[in-house]
Amino acid sequence: MDAKTLGGRIKQAREDLDITQEHLANRAGIDRTAVLRIEKGERKVSAVELVSLAEVLATPLAWFVRDPLPMVVSRRSDASPAHEVTALMDRHLELLAGDVAGLLESGVITAVPDRPQWRTPQSHPEAEATASQVRAHLGVGVDPVLGLPEIAERLGLYSCSLGLGEGGADGAMVEVSSNAAVAVIDGDTRIGRRRMSLAHELGHWLFGDPFDSVASDAERMINSFAAHFLAPRAGVNGLWLKHHNDVVRDKAIRVAATFRMSWSAVIFHLRNLNLINEDEYRHLEGRNPKTGEFAKLGLTLDTDELGPPSLSPVLTAAIVAAYIDRRMTAGRAVELLRGALVEDDLPDRREESAEDFASL
Repeated sequence: MDAKTLGGRIKQAREDLDITQEHLANRAGIDRTAVLRIEKGERKVSAVELVSLAEVLATPLAWFVRDPLPMVVSRRSDASPAHEVTALMDRHLELLAGDVAGLLESGVITAVPDRPQWRTPQSHPEAEATASQVRAHLGVGVDPVLGLPEIAERLGLYSCSLGLGEGGADGAMVEVSSNAAVAVIDGDTRIGRRRMSLAHELGHWLFGDPFDSVASDAERMINSFAAHFLAPRAGVNGLWLKHHNDVVRDKAIRVAATFRMSWSAVIFHLRNLNLINEDEYRHLEGRNPKTGEFAKLGLTLDTDELGPPSLSPVLTAAIVAAYIDRRMTAGRAVELLRGALVEDDLPDRREESAEDFASL
């Protein structure tokens, strides 16, 4: 990357954080005039300086030294206000897209051979019908969809969950190739919200929207699809009838725990399924259940799924296998795994062979 492009990226990251050149210079231990010249592309940056700047700007080092990916640039221009993404998530999305593109090109991972695709639902009944079709395609019936990241991979969507702090977007997605896409999920949200975010991004992928660029009304339909995909009518009705003697709140809590959905998504879904009325919805709205309420009903919450930092399982396994097979260094493997594993966690590599030396 040339000095001008690198300087532009440093300036962009600084402005995204709304800090001055002087503040950046002081924090990074660099003269302010040097920062000014760096951002203009008039001065090169040493490796030590770049590490310091990346740390101050809370941005992965790799983002500064990679050329912008065409599909991510397209995403930035096409994304709608209804799917606004923070600068930090956008950078992580670009890095993940570049990593997956490289892994596909090198043969470490293989794209799904036949990407299934549906049209964006135009109504809630169509969203429900589409969710049923996707479940039938996957062969998962009406049971809770557990291990959602692996399910998404089967449809060509690789994902990662990172702690991105509060106040940002819940998730973002971009197409990498005709049969592969990536999604970044904010792992600092609760498990139900994380799962809903990934199901929503999966909807964008399945409906042929490579840049999260649909309008706000379509966003609502994709949310409806995500809810029906995670909690199909038959499964929810069965659970509701099984515990018909429970009060409405306890039945709603059972649905949230069983299908691992956020409280807001659950009660909205229950209202759409006509299992609760408007008054019951308003009574439940904003009154998130406490941990003890789940315990009272004998329910255990599994909060590990999509916990940060994590990478979808097929992608993780492929990276570890490439390391074991000596196709990747430990440092590169750890970088790709985004902190989900450290070097000490990696398994032993296979013994070097004569072919390894010959390939050098």
